[in-house]
Amino acid sequence: MMPRLLHSLLVCCSLSVAAAPVRLVHEPALSPDGRTVAFQWQGDIWTAPTAGGRATRLTTHPALDSGAAFSPDGTQIAFNSEREGSKLLYTMPAGGGQPRQLTFHTDGCDLREWTPDGSGLLVGLGRDFSWMRESRAARLAVIDARERKAESLWFDDYGFDGVISPDSQKVLFMREGSESWWRQGYKGARGGQIWLFNRVDGSFQQIISDENENRWPLWKPDGKGFYFVKNGNLWQHDLSSGKGGQITHYKDDLVVFPCISRDGKTLVFRVRFDLYRWHPGDKAPVKIEIDAAHDAPADMTRVVLEKATDISVTRDGLQMAFIAGGDVWVMDAELKEPRRITHTAEEERDVIFAPDGKALLFISDAQGQTDLWQASPADVKKAWWENSGFALKKLTNDAQAEARPKFTRDGKKLAWLRDRGDLWIAEPDGTKARRIIEAWNPPSYEFSPDGAWIVYSQQDEWFNADIWLLPLDGSRPPFNLSRHPDNDTRPVWSPDGKMIAWTGNRELDESDIFYVHLQAEDDEKTRRERTLARVREKYKKTVKQEPKKEEPRKGGAAGVVAEKPEESKASAPSPVPVKAVADKPQSKPAAEKKDSPLKIDFADIHERIHRIKIANSGEHSLVWSPDSKKLIFQSQLEERKSTRSIEFPDDLAPRSFSPAALTNIEWLKADDQIVGLLDGKPAVLSGKGGEPRIHAFRAQHSYSRAEKQRAVFDQCWQVMRDDYYDERHGNRDWDAVRAKYRDMAAEAPDMNGAGECVWLMLGELNGSHLGFSWNTGSTAALSWREETAHLGLRFDPAFAGPGWKVRDVIAKSPASHKNSRIEPGEIVLKVDGREVVPATDVSSVLNGPMERDIVLTVKNGDKLREVTLRPISYTTARKLLYDAWIHDNRHAVEQASNGALGYLHISAMDDASFQKFQEELYHAGAGRDGLVIDVRENGGGSTTDHLLTALMQPRHAIAIPRGSSTPGYPQDRMIYATWQKPIVVLCNQNSYSNAEVFSHAIKTLKRGSLVGVQTAGGVISTGSTTIMDVGTLRLPFRGWYVLNSGQDMELNGARPDHIVWPHLGDKTDRQLEKAVEVLKKDVEAWRKRPQPKLIKATER
Repeated sequence: MMPRLLHSLLVCCSLSVAAAPVRLVHEPALSPDGRTVAFQWQGDIWTAPTAGGRATRLTTHPALDSGAAFSPDGTQIAFNSEREGSKLLYTMPAGGGQPRQLTFHTDGCDLREWTPDGSGLLVGLGRDFSWMRESRAARLAVIDARERKAESLWFDDYGFDGVISPDSQKVLFMREGSESWWRQGYKGARGGQIWLFNRVDGSFQQIISDENENRWPLWKPDGKGFYFVKNGNLWQHDLSSGKGGQITHYKDDLVVFPCISRDGKTLVFRVRFDLYRWHPGDKAPVKIEIDAAHDAPADMTRVVLEKATDISVTRDGLQMAFIAGGDVWVMDAELKEPRRITHTAEEERDVIFAPDGKALLFISDAQGQTDLWQASPADVKKAWWENSGFALKKLTNDAQAEARPKFTRDGKKLAWLRDRGDLWIAEPDGTKARRIIEAWNPPSYEFSPDGAWIVYSQQDEWFNADIWLLPLDGSRPPFNLSRHPDNDTRPVWSPDGKMIAWTGNRELDESDIFYVHLQAEDDEKTRRERTLARVREKYKKTVKQEPKKEEPRKGGAAGVVAEKPEESKASAPSPVPVKAVADKPQSKPAAEKKDSPLKIDFADIHERIHRIKIANSGEHSLVWSPDSKKLIFQSQLEERKSTRSIEFPDDLAPRSFSPAALTNIEWLKADDQIVGLLDGKPAVLSGKGGEPRIHAFRAQHSYSRAEKQRAVFDQCWQVMRDDYYDERHGNRDWDAVRAKYRDMAAEAPDMNGAGECVWLMLGELNGSHLGFSWNTGSTAALSWREETAHLGLRFDPAFAGPGWKVRDVIAKSPASHKNSRIEPGEIVLKVDGREVVPATDVSSVLNGPMERDIVLTVKNGDKLREVTLRPISYTTARKLLYDAWIHDNRHAVEQASNGALGYLHISAMDDASFQKFQEELYHAGAGRDGLVIDVRENGGGSTTDHLLTALMQPRHAIAIPRGSSTPGYPQDRMIYATWQKPIVVLCNQNSYSNAEVFSHAIKTLKRGSLVGVQTAGGVISTGSTTIMDVGTLRLPFRGWYVLNSGQDMELNGARPDHIVWPHLGDKTDRQLEKAVEVLKKDVEAWRKRPQPKLIKATER
């Protein structure tokens, strides 16, 4: 779909005080007696009676406040707030009041609950425990609620969503989890697990791990069991017997955000949009009806628009149509006073003028489906922009979505795309429509100048795009013009009909321009022949011919010619009134001069394709000049975009045309001008290039907020209906899913609520790679904020003091540098002259600007010294921890194998990681006989086939130079650096997407053993599409299937040959140990393989 970002400079929403239902709340928390529920709604903390009634707003800060928790005595509420830029912890009286800030560490924390005695708060932390993703780095800790002190860890391993037992000796917590709370039905290795930690003996116990999504444990008041959510329903579990039971039985909805009162008599949770309460023993939960009197934004929203998306211009260049705010507007090129044509909450796009300027065509989502519409002015004697009314007519009316209409140059035919990629052609009014191309992906197409052919690019089942030619009369089948295994796209036909140009990829991440002469004789002409023809033409014009003698005219002096009446300057063609067409036959227009039929020499045409190679630059958006002598295009060199040009036939060296890069370009013959958009504003370039002239506009726009939210939801729903990779939509009735959420999307108080309805809709698919994010807009520059600095040191939590005892020094951090080196075991006594003890909150001495020097007083034995260093951020510290992890793993493998094996980790399936992989094949593999390849925690990408090429390049010969006896092969003959020796691949539940494709491939191709944990089961190729001016929707469009079994890789992770889960609390990497064990055996067998005896020709 085309990008649809629109820019609003001014939003004026009137506010009205009204009682509104409270729905779509987050993170409810109950008072100790269960009579009051606190929750986050519209970015603030509210409370309401659990029995239902009027809600009270407790916070009113513009920043997000969330995660409320009542103190055990019910007098205070703790909550998270982002008012200082990161997620910090605050408390306030339970009835509201001035919040008190408890935490200051800018790496933030997530509040879970109060400790049973009310002295502290249980939180989740990221900090510097691990480099891995948030849930794998999270630790559970207690923050003191009374004074500013250091955080106290429950245990040093990852876990989250913790709850403390009533006796304060145990904690239930989660590990793993699919992360999206709105997803329904996930089952796999990434499913949430519930664990128990016992503080008394330091033991861990896995309570629930069945590959289902288990989350949100809640202790029962007697400490003998707990409630939790399994696959969207509330369950209970008894610790002594290990038995559990299901409490709720929702089939197509989720129980989310459950909470329990301290007395255990009341539970509250959300189902779909609303809160429900349940008392143990009740048969069914009861919906809680809550409303709130608050300043709700009025439904009518008014904005001032200054940017557009699509644009079309009449052939005389005097009038333009564009899309702004999702509606169609028209405007002249002088006054620049926009006139609105459509007034829909749904989006319009792909606007085009008919060649005669009498009609506008566009795509609209109005009336619940995507169709092709036509607009015409009410008063055809006036220009478009002078009209105050317009007639709108639907040209198509079907459930399939239409897109990208185009007229033939003479306006006699109209084409558009329908459904996933079918191309239809019809009369200009949409009648007599017929399909000329049936496809699963949308082609990029253009008519020939005579309207008899189309040229288009389209992908085949191998996802390779070629350029095709097709006659509209069906006289011959589609003809593959480009015939190349790399992508060729977006062809453009020269106005004289003699050439076609397009862009094609031939090297990785670089595109070039290609063109072909359709007539062989044009390709055969030499530069001299073309120059000779021009010289002869010039000579003819310079030869003076003898003027003819004129006979005297009757009635006038000889030589006097009657003056021609002055022709009035033609304005834009005036549309004919519809009524006049119906009532009075029009006189026939003068016969137009017909162009000679277009000639195409198909014989060996692919051999006439020429490439214009422009190094280190990507070319796109080709546009021909009206005389077909010049081709302009967008060029991107690094981050800089510009417009360049080439001239046919003899000046093909690219030249700078304009420093600007316009989009949606049309090159008009009138006044030789190029019209398009520059940063969303209509702009005009001279046909000779140079700086553009901007046609800035300001359009006053208004729309119904509720109807727009509904339209946003509908558009997301339709995209998934038409493009989601599985047409079964998770075995859901997709129409019923739409009906289930769309009204709530409209009723939501803001776009965030509508976006949440989109999430819930996506959750019904039970798929990976799904999500919707709304645009946050540009934010004003903020004043700098303090940041908690990291010294490159990690301290021993068991040290009694005074000072901080260094447990380890992060490699490559400032504390590891020669001039500021600190060793493990040394003690930091002071920070910038301030004494520290183990209980000191690090943020109290390390908060400040990052660009500063910090002076540490360090003790080593009886000696003191001062160390000055420049700190790093916690983000940088975590990146360095990744490097240290790689180093430790490599060392462990080498040590365990006596140097026979190497190790490398692939962090992502992207080009940068692949280049690093090639380097490490030599670095980590040098002198080794086996290689451990680790794709644990790899989030995916697209480089599996590159990796396999390096690991499985066929070996067909041995090459040995004079003086050597070691078998080898010239590396410059190979595509990539290659590894032919044994491998073992490590994967886990967080190996995702293309990392899973790689893991499946290793098993399918039997290249090596797979060790670790089954991968996540999240494999769908995905893109994204913009939704109006509101946000971005992820678009999973292509499924992946295991070659041997045909099974979808989605919800079907690669299962290792050797399954090894890590032992919680054990720092030993058991998976790595197993990989070494397996690889040793493989290497031993490989060493015993038979080797051929090399025999020279002279030795035969």
